Amino acid sequence: MHAYVDETGNTGGNLFDENQPEFMTAALITKDDFDTVYGQQVNRIAKSIGEAVLHANLLGGGMIELVAGDLLELFEQCQANFFVSSVNKSYLVTAKLVDTLFDSYENKAVPWHVYNFRPLRLLMVFKVGSILTEDIAKKFMVSILEKNEHYAYQIFSEALSELKRNVPSLPDKRTRQLIDEAIDWAQNNPEAIYLHTNSKAIRKGHLPNMVVFPNLLRGIDQVSVRMKLPVREIVHDRQNEFQEILREWHRLFSNAAPDVVAWPGEEPFSLQCVAGSEFRISSSGDSAGIQVVDVVLWIFKQFIKGEALRSRSKELLLYVFRHGHQHALSFESVERDLEEYFGKLFSVPMTNEDVKRARALFDKSEMLRQKNMLQHAIRKIQDNSDDVIHNGRAI
Repeated sequence: MHAYVDETGNTGGNLFDENQPEFMTAALITKDDFDTVYGQQVNRIAKSIGEAVLHANLLGGGMIELVAGDLLELFEQCQANFFVSSVNKSYLVTAKLVDTLFDSYENKAVPWHVYNFRPLRLLMVFKVGSILTEDIAKKFMVSILEKNEHYAYQIFSEALSELKRNVPSLPDKRTRQLIDEAIDWAQNNPEAIYLHTNSKAIRKGHLPNMVVFPNLLRGIDQVSVRMKLPVREIVHDRQNEFQEILREWHRLFSNAAPDVVAWPGEEPFSLQCVAGSEFRISSSGDSAGIQVVDVVLWIFKQFIKGEALRSRSKELLLYVFRHGHQHALSFESVERDLEEYFGKLFSVPMTNEDVKRARALFDKSEMLRQKNMLQHAIRKIQDNSDDVIHNGRAI
């Protein structure tokens, strides 16, 4: 099985471009080597409209409509499958902030369940998002992408101070308390918060291009399992800024241990995907597969924007919907997941035993939180004492 990948909406570290609020990447998945078997057909389709290659942004809606019918016939001929992975950039920034501030392993003031139980973590994303202004979000992104460690923590603290000023506008007291305590602890113990790294690759891992990549690999892997065919090769459009990191991440995921991980509130999963596959970077001009994915993404993007599609383009997109899957990270998609989860949860009345178990777990979590904060404070005092003695200032 072979996969051909292209992307759209890349703005690098600028996640606040109003004209490109979404980043999307898509894969054309075929049993055969699409470039070898169908490359000449794609070449003839391009020549039929006077082009050497299919490049959607240059063609526009009118020219794409002229080739959409031929592409649809080609998709049916090769039994094409698709997977689309997307992320809303505003959602991404908010989720990154929650991950940085509320990770209970690092921020000892955060109760374990608030971050590690996925539905509660996602609820916190919505609550933080309701008080997160664009200025604060921009400062936060500067802090996690900053090369200078001192400045990174300084700007992070400034962002938290501004966020805290908005906390009183939240409606429920418990949420206000959780966020206030998390901010206070992070500002008083910045050394415990993993914010800065000297690794350029890790810093770029915060950007949409890399955030959606694991989901794309898992999507390709799911098609592979369903078709009972191994993934032979993944061909990705040339992307100079990220291509070496993409290649390294593919190596890590394809060679990860196959062990299944079970986490509270989440479906069991394995880090390993597309095992044994090769990863190749190619220009669109050298890959017919990448060219047709580019066209699909362009049509898909017009659909998301609410633009009217012409008849053949609409038929082409309907084929993609029928033979494809999508993974989206956005406030809307997460809201649907939460409504489904809590809808099922609240549809059954809580018994007295349920309340007792919940209270016991809450009390246990609070005891653990207090213990962790105390232990961190003791270690911090000991470390400071050791520094004083080491510098010869102790009596």
